[in-house]
Amino acid sequence: MTSDSLLTLKLPEGYVFADLKLRRCADDAIDLDMDLVQLICKINGLDVEKVLQNPGPVVTSILTIWYKTHMAEGGVPDALMEVLKTQGPRLN
Repeated sequence: MTSDSLLTLKLPEGYVFADLKLRRCADDAIDLDMDLVQLICKINGLDVEKVLQNPGPVVTSILTIWYKTHMAEGGVPDALMEVLKTQGPRLN
């Protein structure tokens, strides 16, 4: 389990941050592997249907926590995440 000051989140074993396939799809939007997001929701007991109705808050938490873990474990910086970090809480 990985913990953040606001949230505790179980990350799926056998996956790495890059498996999210994070990419920019518009100036103010991102795209990522929603199947992996759904897996994370399931292992954390989150209602997938509710998350899919408004994915922003959960996706932001997943990205933030997983990226912090990734970097703490010596991972290579992700160019898009570095940009998103400077923009603040605007992930769509």
